Amino acid sequence: MRLLGLKTFRHGIHPPESKDETSGLAIRQFPFSPLLIIPVAQSMGKPPILEVEEGHEVVRGQRLARADGFMSVSLHAPASGIVRKIGLTPGISGRMVTGIFLEPYPGSTQEVPPGKACDLETATPDEVIAAIQEAGVVGLGGASFPTHVKLKFPEGKFIDTLIINGVECEPYLTTDHRVMLEQSDDLFNGVRYLLKATGAKRAIIGVEANKPDAVEHLQAHLPSDLPATVDMLNVKYPQGAEKMLITALLDREVPSGGLPLDVHVLCTNVATTAE
Repeated sequence: MRLLGLKTFRHGIHPPESKDETSGLAIRQFPFSPLLIIPVAQSMGKPPILEVEEGHEVVRGQRLARADGFMSVSLHAPASGIVRKIGLTPGISGRMVTGIFLEPYPGSTQEVPPGKACDLETATPDEVIAAIQEAGVVGLGGASFPTHVKLKFPEGKFIDTLIINGVECEPYLTTDHRVMLEQSDDLFNGVRYLLKATGAKRAIIGVEANKPDAVEHLQAHLPSDLPATVDMLNVKYPQGAEKMLITALLDREVPSGGLPLDVHVLCTNVATTAE
């Protein structure tokens, strides 16, 4: 549906946005701390299998743990350094989980290491999905669900539309806003991979009207050969919830207890796509 010319959903609330303090700040990298503690379980899926031991030297981007089945993703080293310990550490849920205690070398780079090439021209959808699993990509919108699992549909299911969620309707949060402004090339490249993996015919990048600079930037830099649009949405919470977003952008309603796949849609977060 539309409200004052902008797409949206029924009802919702308008909490204070409180985004001004960070929306204009560029993304910055923190220096590595003297000790990095890396929980092996990094997603809602099954923890991967460790491939390193105490005392091992590793380089940034090296695989530390391999995926253990389809509901698992690989884990890679965030820095070059020495594995000082493998032991228990608090996970994000508060439970104790296995962690890798990595001491970075002082000169360890923060440059993104090149991954294994996956040629979009020649790769099959299954090969793209496997590459995403090996890269360790999980949802960055909050759920940490293994991304490759969402891309593998049950027999007889298909999608026609890929929705890239750049709504970021929560107060204070501006991470996705900055990704859209600073990493649009990565975002568009990610859209290409997701279109290839899913077979979707088009993509829609949904952005709320309180981020006009992001909308303008994405529309100005959208590749002419990419079957995608950038749609501006009314500002409302919780428009970033995928069921609300699907209704706002496509006027389709996910059935009670159902999934976006039931209305031929897949939603993924801006930051996830840019990864």
